Amino acid sequence: MIRNLQKLALWQRRLVFFLVFGGILMAMIAFTWLLARQSFSGGRILAGALVPDVSVREFVQLPGDDAYPAAVAVGANGMIYTGSYKNGALWVISPDGLTVTEVPNTREEIGAVAGIAIAADGAVLVVDQLDADPRNEGGRVVRVFEDRVERFADIDDERGFISPNDIEIDSAGNVYVSDPGRNEIWRFTPDGTGGSVWWVPPVPDAPADGSTPPRRGLTGLAYDVTRNALIITDPELNEIFRVSLADNTTERLYHHEGAERPPGFDGATVSADGTLYVATLGTNGVAVIRDGTLEYLAGIFRGASDVAFAAPNRLYVTNFDQASLAPIVLTLFAPQLPFALDVIELGVPANE
Repeated sequence: MIRNLQKLALWQRRLVFFLVFGGILMAMIAFTWLLARQSFSGGRILAGALVPDVSVREFVQLPGDDAYPAAVAVGANGMIYTGSYKNGALWVISPDGLTVTEVPNTREEIGAVAGIAIAADGAVLVVDQLDADPRNEGGRVVRVFEDRVERFADIDDERGFISPNDIEIDSAGNVYVSDPGRNEIWRFTPDGTGGSVWWVPPVPDAPADGSTPPRRGLTGLAYDVTRNALIITDPELNEIFRVSLADNTTERLYHHEGAERPPGFDGATVSADGTLYVATLGTNGVAVIRDGTLEYLAGIFRGASDVAFAAPNRLYVTNFDQASLAPIVLTLFAPQLPFALDVIELGVPANE
């Protein structure tokens, strides 16, 4: 065989070499991929408490293997709402977690549920990114009724929504939408009209080496009724802002100094007494912000992209498990099924 190869032209010998070498390399990659996929798709990882006075448990399992819950909200009646970033379905869950109801026509009319807000009158508003592929741009805000989905708000300029992420409603009914693609917070009137840029973040400090300042990426929103202010998270620079609705006064509540374990803030929620809780998607945790400090309450979630407070002492947390949505040919990350929401109970030790 070697003599036969030696008789070939140089380009033919090189071709044979690359084919053989390439085949071996691909076989090694495939074997490694199978081992990694088996590892990542093994038993489900359950979140746990990180401080002694809280407990964490699975609250409800979501139907199907493509739920990918990216957002969660709680209505005044205690019902919990979540939706699929992959297939657009919106689910309503009873406070005891025993009943999961899919809202009719949402799977057909919504592309990707990115954010959910419940108005005082019970209106359900959803940020629809249209497509689960993060490479695609676009989006809208829709209102979900018991039997239909209607367009609620859009940006009317040439760019429109690029990647709308979260949605919040203040005490006057005004609607706020974050768009990290535009790095702007937009405000709409209670009927979805009059959209305008309400807030843009401060320009980051220029690096000492003179390079281009890092780009922000505004995502999570929460309304603080005790201060009539909007909470805004920035996972790119790991900062949290509080902006007054009265005069747009901006206060930076937290900045993660240094590169060690950046939290990657995403969803946020504020309790009735003004306590701020945040989902740290970068570290798969949920934390409380007090006096400029960050304290983790629970961790090892499977994609902690959002958190919602429910009186008197509950925090509902999504397990987005978004890694397997990455647009690559051979993904190493299979979701840990079934998809689920978890609940943190404050003031309840884990052993009770």
